[in-house]
Amino acid sequence: MSDYTTRQLLKGDFGAELQLGGVKVERASLDTLRSRAQELDFFYEQDNYVMQQILKRDLKKYMDGYDITRMKLITLDSFVPSFLKKICNVYDNPPSFLLTDDGEKYKAEMEKFVDLMSEVRILQSMSETFEKMRLQNTVVAYVKYNKSGDKIIIDNNYNVGTCMVVTDAEDSLSMTAIAYEQMNDKHEVTWIVWDKELKQHYRLKTKLALPNYDYGKGFQGDRIPIGDNKNYEMPEYDKDYPLPFVTYQYKNHNNSFWGNGLYFLSDLVRSINILLTVCTDDTIQETIRLLILNFNPAGTDGEKGQIKTGMRHPIFVESGGIGSESKPEGQILSADLFNDDVLKLIDKLVEIVSSLHNIDSPLKQMLTDDLSGIAIRMRNEPLLRNWKNDINILTYLDKQLLKKIILVNNYHRKNQPKKVIKPELIEFLEIKYAEPTIVTDEKADFELEVSKWQSGISSPVKWLMKQNPEWTEQEAIDEITKNKEHYAVAEPPEKPNFSFKKVVKEEK
Repeated sequence: MSDYTTRQLLKGDFGAELQLGGVKVERASLDTLRSRAQELDFFYEQDNYVMQQILKRDLKKYMDGYDITRMKLITLDSFVPSFLKKICNVYDNPPSFLLTDDGEKYKAEMEKFVDLMSEVRILQSMSETFEKMRLQNTVVAYVKYNKSGDKIIIDNNYNVGTCMVVTDAEDSLSMTAIAYEQMNDKHEVTWIVWDKELKQHYRLKTKLALPNYDYGKGFQGDRIPIGDNKNYEMPEYDKDYPLPFVTYQYKNHNNSFWGNGLYFLSDLVRSINILLTVCTDDTIQETIRLLILNFNPAGTDGEKGQIKTGMRHPIFVESGGIGSESKPEGQILSADLFNDDVLKLIDKLVEIVSSLHNIDSPLKQMLTDDLSGIAIRMRNEPLLRNWKNDINILTYLDKQLLKKIILVNNYHRKNQPKKVIKPELIEFLEIKYAEPTIVTDEKADFELEVSKWQSGISSPVKWLMKQNPEWTEQEAIDEITKNKEHYAVAEPPEKPNFSFKKVVKEEK
């Protein structure tokens, strides 16, 4: 296999040239993708220190370093996580794990499964993994066992910025090996390698920034055994030696394993941080306030030849200096109007980006009290469409995650019979995703629901099960029966006089 093919498989189709309108363009290099992904992680994790370092670097393009040290830096730390919360609504209401009718014989296994899901904090993990997948497009969830604490952990911090992935020679979306960095006891950076093709698991030391991979030989470097896995053998979870990883990919971008993340979010936040900092800094406001007319200004030169401003660096007419009789024909303006324009620009930028994703601006809460029921439903329709589309993506991936959790659990706890779960339980397990909580007109929604009952396309039982996804049909029937016994239920206008038994019979 040629070096280029190997590089292509490891890093994606980077370096390929395109001709767009006669202009030669190149895809992002692996280094570029890694740095952009790492930057996204910093903004997602709200790392204020790193965000301020990025802001200082951005400001240096326009200002002196000394002036920047005197500025009050303002960063919009919560924008990215707030934005993701609004577009990732599948787990707004926790999903339910239910046995199908054919899985009643696995009730005892189901109890152990529920305990295991609580141990791994499955709902929090699913929600975070979904957000990181939307942010980076592709993340790898690692199901691992903590021996000292005797617990299963889901680590979803692996993306193009934090690990190296080798894909199948014939399937660029299928992972055959993965390596990620880890610090050893001597504070040396080493790589932990899992190789499905060669059935190897080892620690790797290399002087390269990224380890090289040779098909048939594995990653190149000094190999160190890991714990009890002698001869670098991988744990035998089953006969197929599956890796304890699940690849969450939101969209297939050009058959690239990683695809493209929401990199525009970091660019947007960086721009807003610059604008907010500029608006509140007196040195910058001095530049804004002075509108120079009919003369060439002179003053203190900055690092890049620009004229410095502020009380320490006065501006004067080029033909004269401080104390000169020459009077510049200038006009002093207030920066308030400029600041207002900048804030409006920030709000507009966020509003445009948000509207493209069918959500409200993360910087402000839109009022909905004056909207009619129809207007609210029209506004929420894109949200529900996205929710249904995301479920189609997540259902298979979440099922794969549950399988890996059980496999890892059973391997490491084979001597704890009370915690071992029969893998076939997954075949009879159903994940029910609850609709997101959205602003609605309850009266209008209920009237619409009742009209569906009258038309025979729905029933009170189906409606109640929709409100409570974890309920079975019989539980919904029992609830309705109990309510009819305790409360006088008023019939809606012109509602046909049908019996409850008739509705249930039609539904079956």
